[in-house]
Amino acid sequence: MVDHVVDFFDRIAPLYDAWAGGQHARVATRLADLAAPVKNEHVLDVGTGTGLVAHLVAPKVSPGMVLGIDLSENMLSIARAKKQKNVQFVGMAAEHLVFRPGTFDLVTMGEALTYFADPSEALAEAHRVLRPGGRLAASCQRRSLNTRAQELFFQGLTPLARRHYLSLPRYSSERSRFGEPDVLPKILAGAGFEVERLTDMVTGGRARDAREWTELMAGAGPRPYTLIRALGPRYRDELEAEVEAAMASLGDPDDAFRYHHSYVLVLATRR
Repeated sequence: MVDHVVDFFDRIAPLYDAWAGGQHARVATRLADLAAPVKNEHVLDVGTGTGLVAHLVAPKVSPGMVLGIDLSENMLSIARAKKQKNVQFVGMAAEHLVFRPGTFDLVTMGEALTYFADPSEALAEAHRVLRPGGRLAASCQRRSLNTRAQELFFQGLTPLARRHYLSLPRYSSERSRFGEPDVLPKILAGAGFEVERLTDMVTGGRARDAREWTELMAGAGPRPYTLIRALGPRYRDELEAEVEAAMASLGDPDDAFRYHHSYVLVLATRR
């Protein structure tokens, strides 16, 4: 599963920052604001990706340092290309940090928790490397606010995989609830954190047609990406015809091709 996730991020790395009109950058900006970094702090950005959060935090903590870690070398290459003197990026797993206890004032996890091989161990490691009273700022997608159009599409992924004899690894379904406002605080409390602030962010839009819709959904995660990209031209046309029919079945034209991108963002302190 880890290889599957890393391969996904390696492949979408060139498109990540521009996906959905810069959606990831908007979430990163909200998370950086919530984290409230200050001068001289040392920050660890776990699951840094293209460095969106790290590069926002760096000017605020200078001359303090920001270290971004990730397992996708393609994502890290893009992060390193954006030059800032007090930021470094290295390949490292969230569950196996090499730092001493109490090294950092702030740990950030932007849209990353659900993708870790072991989220509990990743949070335990974040707790270990934070100083007492240090802060953890995290964002997670809130999937319960998906539109009817999104629900129909994602429900169709399993039949699509079966029809084309594709067997893909996937994490347990419980991860889909990590971004719920009544779930994420409990996860953090179990890892030794006390939630100080919780907020949400909901944006959305509407695709123009089935081709734009499937391109958008392909960037939503490893499973839809792999399935959609595995289809040749003929089967891609068939999928888009099915998407058109599914959208028509919603009844209200305003619901067709409409999507929400919803997130819960939390700031917590290390107990």
